Amino acid sequence: MKFVPVWSYKWFKTDFFFATLFLFISVFLLGLITFNLSFLNPISKALADFNFSDLLYSKLNTNQETIDTNIVLVNIGHLNRSQITEQLRIIKEHHPKIIGFDGFFAQRRDSAIDGHLRYQFLEGNKVVMACFLTGENEISGEFDSLETSNPFFNSRLKGFVNLGGANPTASTVRKFSPIEVYKGDTLYAMAVQLARVYNPDAFRKLVNRKNDREIIRYIGNRDAFIGFDVVDIFDSLTDLNILKNKIVLMGYIGESFQHPPDLEDIYYTPMNPEISGRSRPDMYGVVIHANIASMILSENYINTMPVWLTILISFMVCYFYIFFITWFKARKPWLFEVVFPVFLLFFNVLIIYLFFLLYQYYHYEIHSGYFLAPILLFPTFKTYYERSLMIIGRHIKINSIFLPK
Repeated sequence: MKFVPVWSYKWFKTDFFFATLFLFISVFLLGLITFNLSFLNPISKALADFNFSDLLYSKLNTNQETIDTNIVLVNIGHLNRSQITEQLRIIKEHHPKIIGFDGFFAQRRDSAIDGHLRYQFLEGNKVVMACFLTGENEISGEFDSLETSNPFFNSRLKGFVNLGGANPTASTVRKFSPIEVYKGDTLYAMAVQLARVYNPDAFRKLVNRKNDREIIRYIGNRDAFIGFDVVDIFDSLTDLNILKNKIVLMGYIGESFQHPPDLEDIYYTPMNPEISGRSRPDMYGVVIHANIASMILSENYINTMPVWLTILISFMVCYFYIFFITWFKARKPWLFEVVFPVFLLFFNVLIIYLFFLLYQYYHYEIHSGYFLAPILLFPTFKTYYERSLMIIGRHIKINSIFLPK
């Protein structure tokens, strides 16, 4: 048999086009079935909350030595209202540009103490107070109510602190919503509100992106920022001059930095060292807000390939994949059986590696599932596709490379 080089073939063949088309339809239908069967719920949930880009943060951790000196974290721990008031007073004495307070005071208590606390929140208009949007579906943006501190404490500046996906207690926090509209009012996320005051130009660039959701580009956990523990602010030996003209984020970061993390206001993030079977969340909410603010100020956004373009390119890749292996098997069947498993593994690893490079160096995300699923399922699909053609061929004359000679 004469060996015909693959490049001598015509690149478009209807056989390969329809095989690729039906493969994509089969993958889509299989996905619908898998994610709607109740007994497969644990699998579907695990797949829905997995992303290959997590490997960059969790295992490679390419930004582990990065420190953002524009943002300062202050742990409020379990301080009472008088102590938080004193913390605020000391911080404001050192002239930060803006302060974000990730905490709530739902009720009034002692009038004298609350009066001093209110003064610190309102004086100078330098404190962004936390609020929380609640509703049926965070992704759809249909919110029923806005939770805030007691109106007695509220300052003019507010920022919502919503984090998490469909299930905030279990989902990995990869994205955030920069802007939400509640009853006609435009609300900004805590980090966005801080950036709006600190660097209006960076804020405008975020708004001009017009993305409903932005992927968070994490630079690290608490150690990626300048941080002061609960007692540090009160210590006269602590040099607080670094607070001048900085963003200060006050919030709960554990009982203290020395204590192991607890489960209060803490979330799963891509930086979690355990990608699967995780037992503990890894990052406090206020640190996530710091990562978001850092991304906005540095303008290091992660762009995502549109779904339509992802499907188009994956279709083309899969088409040429089917084209090549069909040609190879027809010419060297004995060699194909030996090398195909290795080739399949190599091809999938190559795709994942290329996506890693795009994400790491060009801040561009591509949904790998659209590429990997058809390629992995093609050997099984091919068997059923050939049998289907044989059944149809009994009634209608078909000429196809996938039919046995």
